[in-house]
Amino acid sequence: MNFTVGFKPLLGDAHSMDNLEKQLICPICLEMFSKPVVILPCQHNLCRKCANDVFQASNPLWQSRGSTTVSSGGRFRCPSCRHEVVLDRHGVYGLQRNLLVENIIDIYKQESSRPLHSKAEQHLMCEEHEEEKINIYCLSCEVPTCSLCKVFGAHKDCEVAPLPTIYKRQKSELSDGIAMLVAGNDRVQAVITQMEEVCQTIEDNSRRQKQLLNQRFESLCAVLEERKGELLQALAREQEEKLQRVRKGRGLHCYPGWGGA
Repeated sequence: MNFTVGFKPLLGDAHSMDNLEKQLICPICLEMFSKPVVILPCQHNLCRKCANDVFQASNPLWQSRGSTTVSSGGRFRCPSCRHEVVLDRHGVYGLQRNLLVENIIDIYKQESSRPLHSKAEQHLMCEEHEEEKINIYCLSCEVPTCSLCKVFGAHKDCEVAPLPTIYKRQKSELSDGIAMLVAGNDRVQAVITQMEEVCQTIEDNSRRQKQLLNQRFESLCAVLEERKGELLQALAREQEEKLQRVRKGRGLHCYPGWGGA
């Protein structure tokens, strides 16, 4: 199914408003930020509810009762840049609110709700039936289509559903999937960090054992060298004593009668 796009200019510049809206989308729920909006140390913004959902999933042992925490803080990884933030005992509720973004959202909603001055509201138009809006979704073909295509066209034997319903459902599934991926990635990163710490501990222990082994080996070598010197000295003394006795014996035999009566 091919379709064309109509335009909905907002205050004379729909493109600018669309760009602004993109900047106001939460990376977790993919909806416009809902109050309160919290700002992370990396300067990225999140709905506080979304941030808290991800934080709770990444830190299952952390709990809160209203504004009173019952345990210490935890770690939170920004879904936009992956920068890790160490939160205090208040968790997400300890993050600062971004009042500027909240004010921009209020202004945007006010401007978006004003009556249009020209052209029809933005919508998708069916290419086969130019006067018909794309308002249903073909579940069989997995494409958006119009009512006439369902009644008379290529999708008359297909199962369909209202397009907004499918849009909300798929968007919700995507948001849940993103939240699960973020939480899963945080757990994987925590395991990787733990493994890196274990590897570092093993390397430190190995280095200390090598140092201790070298010290003991050097001490043993010193003892052996000392013992070697003592044995060589004892051998030299014994050799000298034996030579002295031999020399004395040879002297007695040189003078007859000296050996006895």
